Amino acid sequence: MSRDAFRLEDVAGVRIARCEALAAVPGVAHAFSTRVASGRSDFDLGAAGDVSPDVAGRRTAFLGAAGLAGSPAILHQVHGTTIVSDGRSGEGDGGIAVFADGVREAPAVRSADCVTMLLADREARAVAAVHAGWRGTAAGIARGAVEALAARGVPAERIVVALGPAVGPCCYEVGPEVVRLFAGFTRAGGAGRTTLDLHAANAAQLVASGVPGRSVHRAPWCTRCRNDLFFSVRAEGPGAGRLMAVIGAATAQS
Repeated sequence: MSRDAFRLEDVAGVRIARCEALAAVPGVAHAFSTRVASGRSDFDLGAAGDVSPDVAGRRTAFLGAAGLAGSPAILHQVHGTTIVSDGRSGEGDGGIAVFADGVREAPAVRSADCVTMLLADREARAVAAVHAGWRGTAAGIARGAVEALAARGVPAERIVVALGPAVGPCCYEVGPEVVRLFAGFTRAGGAGRTTLDLHAANAAQLVASGVPGRSVHRAPWCTRCRNDLFFSVRAEGPGAGRLMAVIGAATAQS
């Protein structure tokens, strides 16, 4: 699993993060948002149902910076394992778009500490976006995404994955009810603290599902540590803004 395959870019005033390996897939564009745009740190991409002009404008700017041809398929995330098909919006924590079926909407997921996961077929047949908190991870959403792509003709060995910025094992303190679900992925600290490496837990699930370890790439930023760059519920509380990760068919100029 690589941790050095990400870069920050400023595109039309919007700061985004990209994974080098995903950027190399022809015909596919993607991005992970930050909280920074036009010199400000309030680039909040909003809740699923937010249809305010400000949020709509920021989403349009983000999609443009990402180089995407379609519109985002916004999910009502519920910390489960449902994967929504054909680029549609709906209730779930993952979305798939199959380009051969003419789907132009770009699967998108939101977060403010949870892992966002973008998956692409190296032959650019299909892509997926997944939201993985501890509940979804424990229930196997990464495995479910690989299986959903396989059902659409994309074998696991052809998948490349980027795990986006998320709260890291340095900061993700969890209780015993979570610890018992993640043997091998927690760390004991001082004062009785135990932290969880949610990136590592999802990466292990992907590899166990057949994705080559060299094809799984992990963003190097902890959202709580880098609260200057990313929104974080752990740092700011439940009122924190929301980041977005999106993937889809690239525009001609991307």
